[in-house]
This record gives sequence, structure tokens and C-alpha cells, in this order.
Amino acid sequence: MIVVSLAVVGCTRTANNRDLDEAVQATLGAIATFTQAAPPPTNAPTTTSAITEEPTLPPPTETSVPLTDAEAITAALVAYIGNNVDPSTIVVSDINGDIARGGLPGAYFIAARDAGTWIIVYAGQSTPYCNMINPYSFPATWVSQCLNDDGTVFTRTESGTETVIAGLGTPTWKDTMDGPGRWYLVETSTTKFKFEGGYLVMTAFNAGGLDEWGLGVSSDLTDFYLELSVKTGPSCSGLDRYGIIFRAPDPSQGYVYEFSCDGRYRLYKWDGDTYTGVQEWKSNAAIVSGENQVNRQGVMVEGNQAKLYANGQLLGEYTLDAYPQGRLGLVVGSKNTANFKTLIDTATFWNLAN
Repeated sequence: MIVVSLAVVGCTRTANNRDLDEAVQATLGAIATFTQAAPPPTNAPTTTSAITEEPTLPPPTETSVPLTDAEAITAALVAYIGNNVDPSTIVVSDINGDIARGGLPGAYFIAARDAGTWIIVYAGQSTPYCNMINPYSFPATWVSQCLNDDGTVFTRTESGTETVIAGLGTPTWKDTMDGPGRWYLVETSTTKFKFEGGYLVMTAFNAGGLDEWGLGVSSDLTDFYLELSVKTGPSCSGLDRYGIIFRAPDPSQGYVYEFSCDGRYRLYKWDGDTYTGVQEWKSNAAIVSGENQVNRQGVMVEGNQAKLYANGQLLGEYTLDAYPQGRLGLVVGSKNTANFKTLIDTATFWNLAN
């Protein structure tokens, strides 16, 4: 920066004043020339150039080693009991497929693999409730007794349908409910049967309604064993029910064998007008109660004798006094739940008349 200071003394203009004016004019001219020659100021950039940096990589991670079944069961037991158990004192004594058992100081436990994850079904010193263990296939040699809902003791045995089925050979047919063809699809103002998602879904619309059924397309049958795999819907309580009609000479007659949502079963005869109870509603710990539960329901008919099964357990044997032959069908009814749904997964049939 150039600063020019001019001091002008007020006086009368003389010849020397002319010289001074000429000097001032020369100086101002020099300043103008300097200003034009000076480069314009450089403004600071409004943006900065992007700086490229090496990408930051995440730190390396270690791949976890999957737990063994024994380790997963031990971890599940620690979570079940709490941190007051020393994992080193837990012994997993048996692993058989999707079930396991073992012990810890002062107690025993049973475990099951559910949806790919090991869970503890029971751990303690006493007898577990039957509704805890029924969803899993624990053999009677592992759990010989369980408690009914009322606290009474139920003795489990191995002499159930597994032994019976082993001697029956290959099924005559097995229906996986992937589509129509074998069953009549009921559709009334109160009931509807339809195939959906690999199930035959039976819906009873009204609470307090009567049983309704649809017969299969099979010819009249005499001796047979039929087993259903059935899942209850999201709402299921009390005497909401489902089951099998057999030895039906026509759609208005036959024997009806049902499970209820509170873990009971019954067998009755319907002659078109009159209900005759062969076995009135009776609780049995072999039947899994509640919603979203799976039961295997089986009936074996030979001559005038019928054996009823639930999840591999014999419920009872009964005498039939009518209908020496007839067709099979599926039954649904609701006592408590509007739009009660039951989902039939499979039906497996052995013809024993040969």
C-alpha cells in the first residue's frame, strides 16, 4: 500500500504555486498508473478441493464356532435356572435326536429342540405336568409319570400306537392335505372347510353351534386304523372340538370321536335324530390342550370294537352296537369360540379288512 500525504499551506498563489500544482498533478498521475498496474486482489476460494482418503475398513471379526448340542443345552439350562448354577456341574446324559435329558446337583432336567433351538421343558425334583411334556416325544423310560391339570398322577406307557403302527406295515394311503379330492368340502351358513397352506382348515363360525361333518369319498369300510395330525387355531378353549366320524352308513349317521380344546375326548353315536353317549367327555393328559397345539388323533376299528388313541397313548376301548360298516369323515364344532379353526395336516389310513 502506498500512502501519499500532501501538505498544502494556505497562501497567495504565486509562480511557485504553479510549480507545486504541477508536482501534485504528476504525483496523482503516478498513483493512477500504479493502481492500474497492480494485480487485482485474489479472493479466497469459496470451496475446497475434495481430499481423497483411503477407505476405513471395519476391524476384522472372528467367526464364532457353533455350539455343540451339549453346550447349547447347558446354556439354555443356565438361562432357565439363573446364574446361581455352576455350568461345570451340569451333566447332559442323553441326546436323542431332538430331545435330551441330564442332571445337576439335586435336580434333573429334560430338554427339546424347538424350531431349531434347545429349550428346557422341565428342571427340578418333582413330577412335571403332562401339558408341559406332551408336545414332545419323551419316552416313558425318561418320564414315567406326569401330572394332570388337577394334580393327579398319570402313568405313561410305551404300549401305544407306535407299537401298533409298527405291525401294520405300509399305509393304504396318506393324505397331506395339499388339495381336494378325498374329502367333501362343507360350506354352510355355520361351517366351512377349505384347503389352505397345506392344511384342510375347518372353521365353525358360531360359538355354541352343533357338530358338523363332511364325509370322505371312500367306500364303506369295516376294519381300519385312521390317524389325523391336527393343529388347533389361534383361539381354542373349553369344549371347542374337532375329530372323526366313522362307520357312517350315510351323512346323517355314524360314530363321532372328538378332542376338546381343554384336553378331553368323547365318543358318541348319532342315528340321525338321537345322541347316544358311548364315552362322555373325559379328561386325559395325553391330549395337548390349548390353542396352536398339535395332537395325533387315532381310531382303530375291528369288528364291534373301537380303540381310541391320542399322541401314541391308548385312551380306551369301546364296544360298537350299530353300523357294521360305513364311511369316514371330519368333524368340527364350537362351544366358546366364534370362527373356531382346526387345521388338519395329514390323515393316514390302514385298511385292516384284508
